Amino acid sequence: MSEIISEQLENNVTDNFRNRLYANGKSRNTVKMYGYIVDQFLDFIKFNKDAITAENIEAFKEHLSIEKGYSKSTIYLYIRALQSFLSYIGLENLGHLKAPKRPQKVPNYLMNDEVSMIIANCRNLKERLIVKLLVYTGIRVSELCSIRIQDIDINNKTLKIRNGKGDKDRLVVFSEKVVSDLRLYFMEMREGKGKGDFLFPTSKSKRISPVTIERVIRTIVKRSGIPKKVTPHTFRHTFATSLLRNGADLRIIQLLLGHSSISTTQIYTHMDDRALKMGYEKFIPNY
Repeated sequence: MSEIISEQLENNVTDNFRNRLYANGKSRNTVKMYGYIVDQFLDFIKFNKDAITAENIEAFKEHLSIEKGYSKSTIYLYIRALQSFLSYIGLENLGHLKAPKRPQKVPNYLMNDEVSMIIANCRNLKERLIVKLLVYTGIRVSELCSIRIQDIDINNKTLKIRNGKGDKDRLVVFSEKVVSDLRLYFMEMREGKGKGDFLFPTSKSKRISPVTIERVIRTIVKRSGIPKKVTPHTFRHTFATSLLRNGADLRIIQLLLGHSSISTTQIYTHMDDRALKMGYEKFIPNY
């Protein structure tokens, strides 16, 4: 048994666990989430090392499912975090801790006319640019918040994503339809309406938060009168679905989205009814 465990787990064990995750190259978001989950588990067992048993872990899972009402996807994340933590403290062989199988849901996405409506209901250049970058590149909201001006090459219509999910860099391409708004936005920034290195800085020249972007999107969608629940991630799903509908290879979509595995990208192989009918009419055999 690891030296980290005594009669009572030390209060700083979570901090040490976070440091280990950072040392192993985990992203900032993963470290933050895993640390939060472990804190909840330790509070559940009152930091009592003797309470780390297979039975109590199952009780914690029931607590998450029944009392908290968490989905299978969320519980899956919790169990992955606990697996990592138990390995860290030398209890990786404790029982058979298995994460529930995550349900394969069809991603929520928008049709072309809905995207056009949202863009049309943007009230200023900044709102329009936020929406266009999300829907024409498929980048994550955290990646949007981290874009620096020097990462954008307007002439080549490319954008470098630094330290994306898994701390990976990648290059994404954006549409000509984004270029004119980018040029106007840069002009405004040069005139003193924007400061700092970030494309969307706060008043203190720091990076804008995902929560702020989500609030902006929610406001625009409400203004548009679209009844669907739309988040920044909905635009990512829309981008991938549109590429697939237009005949893009899954490997290309994988690279543009920054998926580490093609199996993640395959969730987009669903097709809406209209695209299915169009495909049928195009490829129907002629007997």
